[in-house]
Amino acid sequence: MLAVFALLAGCGSAVPEPVTTKQPSTIYAPVPYPPPAAFVELVPKAPNKEAVWIDGSWTWHGVRYVWRRGGWVKPPAGGHYAPWKISYRTDGTVWFAPAGWFDQNGRKLSDPDVIVSAGTPANELTSEEMQSGQ
Repeated sequence: MLAVFALLAGCGSAVPEPVTTKQPSTIYAPVPYPPPAAFVELVPKAPNKEAVWIDGSWTWHGVRYVWRRGGWVKPPAGGHYAPWKISYRTDGTVWFAPAGWFDQNGRKLSDPDVIVSAGTPANELTSEEMQSGQ
């Protein structure tokens, strides 16, 4: 049993991840409900040694959440990544902050282009496949 625990304890993420930061409080906005569970994504091979993996994330589009597929990106110079977050206030409202890149002073940076996008599990249809009737 101890050997199994030791084996599991040694299992960590081998996927290079960006330097992370907290969401600035000014990014949060009220939403009517929290986002659904995250989608399952397949992580393809890293395109190069500079790339870091960004998990897919929800974004709020005024009336609904839209999933932004994850992928390999080259982090912006001096950029820190803040994953999406929700916050519940004491009055019961839900506040949402989308994932994004920020500098050391908390200023929003442009999102880098995705070099290689996350894969889709075999049992999931992408919007492109649904539109083409596959």
